This record gives sequence, C-alpha cells and structure tokens, in this order.
Amino acid sequence: AGVPQAQVRVHLMKEPYDETYWHVATADSAGIATFADLLAGLYEVQVARRLTTAEMVQADSALHVLAGGRRLQLLRGAEQELAEHEVTAAPDHRGALVFSELSMDYLGALDGRISGDARYFEVYNNSDSTIYLDGKLWGIGWYLIRDYSPWPCDQTVPLRNDPEGIWAHFMFRFPGAGTEYPLPSGMAALVAKAAIDHRVVDSRLLDLSAAEFEWGGEATADNPDVPNLEEIGFRATPNPFPAPGEMPEFLADPVDLQTLPRYTDPFSGTVWVRIPREQVLDAWVSPTDWTTHSYEPEPPCLEDLHRNFERLAGPAAAHYDFANGLSVQRRVLMVLPNGRKVLQDTDTSMEDFVKAPRSPGWIPDSLGH
Repeated sequence: AGVPQAQVRVHLMKEPYDETYWHVATADSAGIATFADLLAGLYEVQVARRLTTAEMVQADSALHVLAGGRRLQLLRGAEQELAEHEVTAAPDHRGALVFSELSMDYLGALDGRISGDARYFEVYNNSDSTIYLDGKLWGIGWYLIRDYSPWPCDQTVPLRNDPEGIWAHFMFRFPGAGTEYPLPSGMAALVAKAAIDHRVVDSRLLDLSAAEFEWGGEATADNPDVPNLEEIGFRATPNPFPAPGEMPEFLADPVDLQTLPRYTDPFSGTVWVRIPREQVLDAWVSPTDWTTHSYEPEPPCLEDLHRNFERLAGPAAAHYDFANGLSVQRRVLMVLPNGRKVLQDTDTSMEDFVKAPRSPGWIPDSLGH
C-alpha cells in the first residue's frame, strides 16, 4: 500500500526554502519514511519516485513517475512521538494544454507599473495532436489562501478546497472563433503582459516582442501586431495581479460564465464563479518564501486548491528571483525519438516545476530529472 524507495522531503514553512532547510529520507520497502526530532509547526511534505526502466515496461511505458504532497501540522512533545501521516502519490499523466513557464515577478527598483509589464507565461501543447487556443481561459483562482481575519482558513475551505472546480473572478479569454490559433503538438505559445522589447527600460528585462499573445491592462504598452486576450472577469484585474506567489492560476476550456455556480463574498461583495473540474486543463500555485521579505504574514491554509488540481504548491517565490533571472518552468519528463519533449504533469507543482534561467518561447533541454 506504499511506494517503496520514494524520496520524501519535509519542510517547516516558516523556515527558508533553501535546500539546507529541507529534511530528506527514503521510504522503506513498505513505503514508510521516518524523520526524527522535527520541530512542531506547519510542514509541507513532498513525495516523488521515478520508476525504473523495468517498472515502466511492466506498466506498458504509460507511467514514469509517482508524486504527491500535502501540508500538515506537527504537534509538540509526546502528542507527536511516533505519529504517522499519509501522503498520497499519484502517477504522471500526459495532459493536453499545460503551463510550461511562468515569470510573474518584477523588478522592484523600477516604477511598479513599468516593471510589472515585463511579466509573461507560456503554454505548451503536451498532447499528440494540434490544440486550438481559441476561447481557452486563463484565470486566477481563489487567492485568499492565508488565515486573513476577513477570510479565515476554516471558513474558506469550501472555496479553496472544492473538488468540483476552481473559484475565480479574474479571468481572460484567448481570441479566436474556433480554429484561428492552432498550437501544434510539442510547441509553446508565449503570452506577455506587454509584447514589447523591455530592454529599453532596463537591461535586466527581456525582449517579449515575439510573443504570440498579450494580456495588457490599464496603462500597459500595446503591440498592435500581437492579438490580445480578452478580459472577461467580473472586475478589472489589478496591475500587480497575478503575483509571483500564493495566487493560483489555471487554464480551462471555453465555458459560458453565466451558466456557472456563483458565490458573493459577504465581506467584499466580490462575485466568484466556479470553473467546472471537467473544463480545467491545468493549474499551478507557488508559495512565497516569506523569509526573503521584510514582514511576517498570516499563516498559510492547508490547501491552496483541491488535490484534484494541486497536491503541493511550489517552487516558492523568493524576493531575489527576478534579480537572479529565474522563472518557474515545468520539468521535461522525456524526449520522444522525433525530438518532441513531453513535460511532467503529476498535479504536484513542487515536483513538476523547477526554477531555471528565463527562456520565454522555448523549452530548455536541461529541465529533466
């Protein structure tokens, strides 16, 4: 009932995300990993096991890796001694349209509006056939995922942890009437906030003028040669959104928002709709490494999204990522004989994504295991 030889990593969330602060153990033949002398507190647990060649043959080469994760509260003293906690590991799946790279941070030394315009994300066709981006949705899920006093964790569970879908009110729709924007198998499409050459503002920024789409926003430079995503949410997306951490993002097939279940937040009056599970194509969340910031936030909730969409958020967004030229990029699971890359998708962002030098518009070969 366990996963023998799985690597298990645990991390106390109030500590830095540096590798030296993670505790690592290997599961035994029964799939049990043992840790001694852990401090009390809120932990995240990551489990991963790449199948051997023999195991992949036994599984008809359909599976390559098992992964999973969760957050849990470890108690103090005798209450915690010899306690066991279960983490479910699930197999990879090919998926279809997935996030392949996200760069949502910005250069704080610049004016906030201008530096925020240099953000981008990338979607990748991980399937075996052409996908049409026409009408696809990109949005921000329920982002009140800390123990805020107006939205305490124990009251937001039905929205954060809904197995039937992702609640959202900031959303964009890709242009096109059905077959105008094909994305061939194994290809990526770059979506920039502003599809311009940002190097004229600062040499540390990138040239995003070759982006396939842009999402724009108030007072954002517009490239007339690049099609814009249409904002269809219930209010205009603030310019800092989406932020680099603690803000779930999703991709979904077209759906009529008027037909969806609604929730009105009694504190803010904001209207949210639930994107059905069947329409969700991919989701991603990143925690924030608050030890790289200057203040202590409210404690995080146990779930950012239901495990149908996300098992463990990651990797963490740090204050210095932009200066280091890093973005979050999905791992390459394997390369097919024809050279096409298949990206890893276990619905466990901490395992599926890594930090790497920014590479908008292409998938580096160095992102494997």
